[in-house]
Amino acid sequence: MIKAIVFDYGGVIKINSSDLIADICDYLKINKEDWRREYFAVNHLFNVENKSFEEVFLLVVSKFDNSEETKKYILNLLKDNKGKYYLNDELISIIKDLKSRDYIIALLSNNSIGLREKLTEEGITDLFDQIIVSAEVGYQKPQPEIFQILFNKLGLMPEEVVFIDDSTRSLEGADKIGYVPILYKNNEIFKSELSIILKDEI
Repeated sequence: MIKAIVFDYGGVIKINSSDLIADICDYLKINKEDWRREYFAVNHLFNVENKSFEEVFLLVVSKFDNSEETKKYILNLLKDNKGKYYLNDELISIIKDLKSRDYIIALLSNNSIGLREKLTEEGITDLFDQIIVSAEVGYQKPQPEIFQILFNKLGLMPEEVVFIDDSTRSLEGADKIGYVPILYKNNEIFKSELSIILKDEI
């Protein structure tokens, strides 16, 4: 029986109206797989070691083009992109409905220690019964350790937990860890898939 529903933050609760990675890849003349390969090799620097988002992105960019002109362009792109993130209000309404049905709601995010402050500024901290942030615990998705921390905090078995993330990489190993995964694509598909899992219309 599902007792807890856990959400990723970036790309799920907070989404972007543009495709930053596509814009960077177009500029560098590389494909997204090339970017992901280099990014996932160093993303722990942001998620666990609290390097800035800009530092990590410039490190990845330098693998393809280390010129000052490119660095300046990417920094400007990152600055412009910050204004394109917005809260997924429809999903927040769904979360409030799930809470009213007595499901435990949690957040599990690969993010910096600044995330809690962001959640407070956005007025959504109270949505979550538990908040697990990679930079605070020293592990990042899809490492089993961060999920075990989540289960311990929730006081639940893995099979009692649904976890929603927009990244296939973050959901790797779900079958071995034991939780129920949902790959987030959009709100309608999410509602449909969760309704099937819960055997209850969302």
